[in-house]
Amino acid sequence: MLVGAMKRLLDEISMETPKAILERFGSLVRESGSEDERIAAQFLSSLLDQWGVPYQVHRPNLFLSVPRAAKLKLVVPEEKEIRAKNPAFSVITGDEWRGGEVVYVPTGFKKKWDNQKDTSFDPASGSLNGKIVLTEGFPRPARIRELNEQGIIGAIFIHPGKNIHESICTPIWGAPDLDTHENVPKLPVLMINRPDGQGLIERIAQGKVEVQFQTHLDQGWFPCPLLDIFIEGTEEPDKYVLLHGHMDSWHQGLGDNATGNAAMIEMARVFYQNRHLLKRSLRIAIWPGHSTGRYAGSTWFADTFGLDLDENCIAQVNCDSPGCRWATSYHEMSWMSEVDSFCKTSIKEAIGEESIGQRPPRAGDYSFQNIGLTAFYMLSSSIPDEVLQQKGYYPVGGCGSNIEWHTEEDLIHIIDYEILQRDVQVYMASLYRIVNATLHPFQFVNTVDEFIRTIQSYQDAAGEHFSFELALGEARELRAALVDFYNQSEKLQQRDINDPEVKHANQILRGLSRTLVPINFTLRGKFWHDPAIDIPPLPDIAPATTLPKLEVGSHLYRVTLTHLMRGQNRLVWTLHQAKRSVLP
Repeated sequence: MLVGAMKRLLDEISMETPKAILERFGSLVRESGSEDERIAAQFLSSLLDQWGVPYQVHRPNLFLSVPRAAKLKLVVPEEKEIRAKNPAFSVITGDEWRGGEVVYVPTGFKKKWDNQKDTSFDPASGSLNGKIVLTEGFPRPARIRELNEQGIIGAIFIHPGKNIHESICTPIWGAPDLDTHENVPKLPVLMINRPDGQGLIERIAQGKVEVQFQTHLDQGWFPCPLLDIFIEGTEEPDKYVLLHGHMDSWHQGLGDNATGNAAMIEMARVFYQNRHLLKRSLRIAIWPGHSTGRYAGSTWFADTFGLDLDENCIAQVNCDSPGCRWATSYHEMSWMSEVDSFCKTSIKEAIGEESIGQRPPRAGDYSFQNIGLTAFYMLSSSIPDEVLQQKGYYPVGGCGSNIEWHTEEDLIHIIDYEILQRDVQVYMASLYRIVNATLHPFQFVNTVDEFIRTIQSYQDAAGEHFSFELALGEARELRAALVDFYNQSEKLQQRDINDPEVKHANQILRGLSRTLVPINFTLRGKFWHDPAIDIPPLPDIAPATTLPKLEVGSHLYRVTLTHLMRGQNRLVWTLHQAKRSVLP
């Protein structure tokens, strides 16, 4: 049972302000760069002004691609208009009609509850040069990259249901730089729903099918509002936890992410009114540019405040799509290994629920891995798998698993205020515990155990082609050093957080985040941003899985061995630096 200050905090949560926010946002289409987005930011700011909560409004220029009308029409074997959308960063045709023969390349729909995976395009399936590819799924960057290599003139993606879900297809995370600006998609891309897609598939089976299409988007640099709230702690105010989520939406976007905005503003109210209970600070950022800029707002923030984040941020916490109907499960959460027990305990203490956390995917405004911030939460509660199966729902990326995600139907009926209150309790309990913990609640023994399992899996895949004994040995030595460090630090738990030994131990813990998070989640260097493509664990040595498929002695085989040698060197050096940091 909750007692003391945390119980008082959670008891002060009210749905009055969230309801006011959600009712106001229900009349706004918070497209980044738009007047409605500015109105939304002003509405949230007015609430903060009313309570006296300190904040700034930054106005960065963000590189965005905002979809407008897409046109698609069947011209052979008959003329017929087909409803379509284009994703952000599709190639723009404007009023020029383009067209050609449609070729169906089946890849299937992904269903998480039966472990079916999206399959890749098969280059051996025949030449696609000059054709328009019709296939299933969402236009994810990895798929677009594969298609770019096929010489096609356009792509049409069939979505899994009656809805067409708004999307984005660029791999560039945030604003492009000189290393990435040429990686924009090179294809016009369209999306249609399943009934129309099935109709095209059936026509292709009967004979030649030709279509024509147009894609219309507004693309460029747009000024956007970004709210930056700072609630000072009482004992170590320069150190803070970053809570964040996006303000922009597709259409009204009440489940994704108006509920997140409502939750964060309510947390700002309660925490500010009880700021005397916070030993360290809480920073709350509400982003623009999430949907049409590939996390452009959070990336701008990481770039602009990167040095401060590196020095002072304890952890980053994402708040996206809380409080959606039927979302009663906490078994699809995201967090890094070092906070596994912390998150499970926080959720259990807050609402009495068991939870399971997965490795965070490359998504959700996680724009801080290259800095090295430990992270937890992304999407909030979700619909249980058995309910998803009963309803015949397919996987989506928000709205608590409701398939209205990223559509015109993400409206007030998606919200469940009882679930929203529970989700706010989860976030507040977690934030209260981490800002007040004497020692940062990071258990890096868990992280290194994950590393050991990952390295061993790559060794199993590589077999006799390559040895990872150096990495395994260094990881085991780091684990032993960490066990000693935590044993020695246990005596500090009863001390004041400004005790010099406590501050030193916490500096070591933050340093371990800065060292171990990047090696596990990134390929580019510190303060840069990796593409929006899934990155495997310990990515420097992940190509080990390809070795058995390569001809021994071939050029690519030897190139891969060279890559693995360099990757292992970087990994071993990083583990060694981490070990040195915790040795007495």
